[in-house]
Amino acid sequence: MEVPMLTRVVVWSIFVLTVAVFCLLRPQAARLFVGGFFGVMGLVVHGLLVITNPEGYVRFAEHALLPFYRQIGLFLTEPNPRAFGIVMLILEVTLAVLILSRGHWVKVGILGAILFLIGISPLGFDVMPNLLLAAALVYLLTQDFPRDAFTMLRDRRGRTATAVGNREASSTAPVARNNETVDVTPRT
Repeated sequence: MEVPMLTRVVVWSIFVLTVAVFCLLRPQAARLFVGGFFGVMGLVVHGLLVITNPEGYVRFAEHALLPFYRQIGLFLTEPNPRAFGIVMLILEVTLAVLILSRGHWVKVGILGAILFLIGISPLGFDVMPNLLLAAALVYLLTQDFPRDAFTMLRDRRGRTATAVGNREASSTAPVARNNETVDVTPRT
């Protein structure tokens, strides 16, 4: 069952607007989401298309809004749609890995994602909202990302466990207030 174009555009626009606002309000967390999103899109969407419907790439290219985009899209997809899909899968997963990394590699990944989003926008009205997401990702380029996603998640998990442990320990440990010193030597 084909979803009407207007419905696809509205749903995708709402999603993109939500992610764009998220990028502006919580850039560190949004970076993790965007990286995960590109990973899922690469593995799940392109993975499924490559396995079940590689001709979908050709049909997508046939409906490009601009004639030269249609020609380029068909030139790239018609000879071997499955190979094209595999390249797209690898591209999006690579962007995800870069975005979830740290330092300047994050910015390389974000810049690649921006170019990707701008590049696919003329393929149809339903992907035009990608331009808004690309604009939000430009804001992420102004941020610093000194830690990779896996370290952030590991530290967060460790901090939660430590916080629970500290709460339990603090219920029996003496507490110093106003720069007092507390004698914690055991009394015999």
